[in-house]
Amino acid sequence: MKKLTCRCDYVVELDVPDVFDIDADPSFIARLADGDSPSAVCPRCGAVVRAELPLRLSSSARGIDLVVLPEADRLAVYRGKADPGRTSEILLGYQELFERARALRDGLDPRAVEALKYALQGKAEESEPTADIAVLYNGERDSSLEFHILGLKSGQAGVVRLPRASYDKIALDAKSSFAREPFKAIFSGRYLSIKKLGFLSSTSEA
Repeated sequence: MKKLTCRCDYVVELDVPDVFDIDADPSFIARLADGDSPSAVCPRCGAVVRAELPLRLSSSARGIDLVVLPEADRLAVYRGKADPGRTSEILLGYQELFERARALRDGLDPRAVEALKYALQGKAEESEPTADIAVLYNGERDSSLEFHILGLKSGQAGVVRLPRASYDKIALDAKSSFAREPFKAIFSGRYLSIKKLGFLSSTSEA
């Protein structure tokens, strides 16, 4: 049992295991994919209090070993100075955890999803070069893969649906494609996300 402090300063108790065993609770991935994180309702103010990060997820059947670190650790992760122990793959923040859960729920290779996000982000930045673009995988819809594009000047999220064939093509050619840049850099180390490209670019230019 862990004690969490609500924004109203009330201390809430939440039973959070050291490691979430996905094999023991197959429904856990589906709940995460829907944005249902380990949490409790504050009895004083009614606010939802999420479990504090880091969280660990494992599945021997799926070969999953993940640690979810706080968003505040992003720069330390980029610099290779975060030390969550073991050899777990790293995710940063609940948003990335929910996104990964959707990919796992839909039976997708997370690297191929990142490759599609890379292509979509590039197109969005071409049309709005000064915008701070972020692309999120939102799930499979009617045999298409739906992505949300955030940071557009309009202040609204763009919604793009790609045919499943686009994913299948990337997944089929993954071995050769991911051995080349920029994917070689994206998928090196323990944090496998296109988000670190901006950091890698800035360090190469320094």
